[in-house]
Amino acid sequence: MKRLFSFLLMLAMMAYFIPAYSQKKADPLKNGRGGFEYFIGIVGNPSVVADMKWDDKQLQDLKDLGVNMLQLSIAWGGKPGNEVLNLEDLDEEQIAKWKYRIKQAQKHGFKTIAHFGIPRMLNFDLYKPACILDPIIIEKYVSLIKNFMSTFPEVNDILVYTYDQQAWICSEFGPCERCTGIPISDRLPDFLNLLKKTMQDSRPEAQTTLWWKPWELSKGQTIDIVKKIDTKGFGLMLNSSTSNEVYPFNDGSLKSDLGLKRLVQYAYEQGIPVVGEFDHTLYKPLYQIDDYFPRLVYEQMAGWKEMKGVIGVKEYYGFAPSTYSVNYSMLKAWMKAPDASLDELLAQIAAPYGKKSAPLMMKAWEYVAQAVEAYPWDVTYLIGPMGLDRNDKGEHSWDFVKIPNGTWNTPIWESNRRANFMLTDAKVAHPWIFEDAGLRLMDAAQLNFMAVEYFNQAIEQNEGMVEDIKMQRDFIRHTARSLKGKGLHFALTIASQDARTVHNDPAQFEKVCARIKDLLQQDVDNGYELAAVKLEEFNKDPKAWLGRNFSPLTWKSEADPDWSIWITP
Repeated sequence: MKRLFSFLLMLAMMAYFIPAYSQKKADPLKNGRGGFEYFIGIVGNPSVVADMKWDDKQLQDLKDLGVNMLQLSIAWGGKPGNEVLNLEDLDEEQIAKWKYRIKQAQKHGFKTIAHFGIPRMLNFDLYKPACILDPIIIEKYVSLIKNFMSTFPEVNDILVYTYDQQAWICSEFGPCERCTGIPISDRLPDFLNLLKKTMQDSRPEAQTTLWWKPWELSKGQTIDIVKKIDTKGFGLMLNSSTSNEVYPFNDGSLKSDLGLKRLVQYAYEQGIPVVGEFDHTLYKPLYQIDDYFPRLVYEQMAGWKEMKGVIGVKEYYGFAPSTYSVNYSMLKAWMKAPDASLDELLAQIAAPYGKKSAPLMMKAWEYVAQAVEAYPWDVTYLIGPMGLDRNDKGEHSWDFVKIPNGTWNTPIWESNRRANFMLTDAKVAHPWIFEDAGLRLMDAAQLNFMAVEYFNQAIEQNEGMVEDIKMQRDFIRHTARSLKGKGLHFALTIASQDARTVHNDPAQFEKVCARIKDLLQQDVDNGYELAAVKLEEFNKDPKAWLGRNFSPLTWKSEADPDWSIWITP
């Protein structure tokens, strides 16, 4: 009897923890999209808006990739190409554009999903946004959702975010007479439930899903909100990290991110479907990182697939046909054979380069992937000035180095992201942070230079696709120079201050001067012509040189106009 009771208890627990939707999950090997129920694609991306044609070839390419649902607009904060960001943007011109896109999607067998920020800010005063407890705002969005559902009867799914990019929520610590003292996690669930109910009431015969992306909300707020949601027709759209943006590598993300792990586990137990976002480009072509790190794409996709309860994936930054590359090839190969090993898929995408060149290309891509991993991502959110700006070519100023930091007045930035980024709003930082950043930049540069050597060896084989290999080689070499130049700027700043610290100790001073000479020579070898002049000047009079270069004593106070006195609320 005791065994029977234990067996029945086990069955009951299995029934509780296995959600209903898991029974519908597609065969992992036969649907061409990695076994996921959803593979959502974005046509075009915020940096390459010219590719948003939605023509037959572009959509067929995405079909061949395995995509089965398309997002109807880029929905990016800067509204590139005048793309729709909020429901309020759907004027007559945009409605006509969406009708065409829906027709094209249906022609190629895609489902479609709309993406909006709700509620749109009434103004840019962060303490007076559109209030989700305001009856006027509530009535407005009920009406807008109803109109959307009737205008676009072919669209069943809507993805909303409620905090970021012209969508905002009152703070419980702010001046709103309705929201003061009431936590966001006590206000937002009812609003999301209302949006979802409006969708369902507008289309009672159809299966509609409201997907929610918890952008800019803290880990604690997000899990508390999800606990209070009516789960029917509700899904979660999640970044691979709860403390960072979507990056195409495991920067404290996926199963190692405990916040994400908790959300996915809870959603699975409650029968809430989860779609995981990925980026196979890293904001291409915004930064000096291009699509030559296929291992990281493989690991990101495998990471989502291994998480129980994740039934789909969504590309974060979009697809632009003119920029398809090695990473895209890995994504396509993985979608067709998600259970294949990394080595098998790498061999497959390297094969077109030739029998002798293929293994060399695989080694080059591995070093590029290691360089991406070595970069000091956790120092600051503003990675461009840290050697990744497109116009950076390895040169630097002769002022002391600075690290640009950035933060925003949102729950996640004021909580979890402070644990992810070393510098957010600090005006000064310990020299060891600068030393750390410089050393890691130099390490990333060295790894990229090693990749360049393998690209060169592949070119020497002359087996075909030589121009493509040269393109990869030249880009990675440029990135390596940029990262090394920035790393040297950090190192020279530290070494120069070290020299000033010990200038009264001849023996110690000589040791530090030798280090400065070596760093300046590395600058010269990295192609920075002015560094040769600086090295010659340093050799003539080191102490005078230290008074003119990388010195905090050369800093002068400067004032900027205070424009805020003319900014109206």
